[in-house]
Amino acid sequence: MREIYRQGIVAALCAVGVGCASEASAQATEKVKVGWVPAMVSSPIMIAKEKGYFTAAGIELELESVTTATDAMAHVGTNRMQVLEGGVQANYFNALASKYPIIIAGDRASTPLGHLVMIRPDLKDEIKSLKDLKGRTISLAGAGSIIAYEMDKLLQTVGLSLKDTTVKVMPIPQLPVAFANKVIDAADVYAPMTHQLEQQGIAVRLVDPDDVLTNMVVAVSIINTDWAKQKPAAVEGFFLALLRGTRDYCQAYHGGKNRTEIEEIIIRTGIEKRPQILALPWPSRRATGVVDPAAIEDVHVWYRANGFVKGEVPRDRLVDNTFVNAANAKLGPFVIENKASKLQGCT
Repeated sequence: MREIYRQGIVAALCAVGVGCASEASAQATEKVKVGWVPAMVSSPIMIAKEKGYFTAAGIELELESVTTATDAMAHVGTNRMQVLEGGVQANYFNALASKYPIIIAGDRASTPLGHLVMIRPDLKDEIKSLKDLKGRTISLAGAGSIIAYEMDKLLQTVGLSLKDTTVKVMPIPQLPVAFANKVIDAADVYAPMTHQLEQQGIAVRLVDPDDVLTNMVVAVSIINTDWAKQKPAAVEGFFLALLRGTRDYCQAYHGGKNRTEIEEIIIRTGIEKRPQILALPWPSRRATGVVDPAAIEDVHVWYRANGFVKGEVPRDRLVDNTFVNAANAKLGPFVIENKASKLQGCT
């Protein structure tokens, strides 16, 4: 009876965010290795780490920077990493087709994305709409990337496709030189490079994809399903902590009272060291972490149609929202504190 009473007190304290860390530390913790790329959209995992949410959930978090998507997918597929935070790339679907025990289990970046289709300033009188990109040279970060999918879907809205353009694949950091030297006419660019190009007069915006496309999911959390079957409590704890960090990020995104605290964490941990960048619009991700299977299936279909993916994967193998749904059930509905916020996304 005394133990039941103690557990009730601990549960009550945890419900208001007090006492959980000390309780978890008294129990065995589960080590979870996560592959990630430090970026603004990845802030929630670092916020959760810094604020002790993983410790409170009984998780010993180990972050490992990833360099190539192919290697990272192999690591999570063989359970060397339990979680991979990355883009919805062709290699994910190819890994599934090859029977890797992996699945998308949460959102990392979704509409509004803050991307821009940008053109050279000297072409603004010639290129006035997406239709005018026919025959032009467009830069993409990767031929089989989610950015290529986005650009092709944009062109499809005006009866074109990437096949009607000349595609040059180049890393985002090379865009300023490529625009300045007139190597490219246009590019699909993501923040903060969009702001840099505009502020320096190197490129101007043509189209905001968020005005044309809806329900885009470009980055996700991918987990090893063997690990999930063996240690479901660890997976639940991981996503509970991550969503607590995500909700903190989204409150700050909407100008909540925690904005200064979250900015300090982002700067202190090196995710973004430039305060002026934090003053610009932040990338969005769903506060619930829920991923729409239809959005992922559409990406899968596009990759297959364009020859980047061999083999078909059943829809029920693409996404599993079980763990984020369980976390949301514990956390309750997400409510934006700053009622004056007019920003879209991060809800």
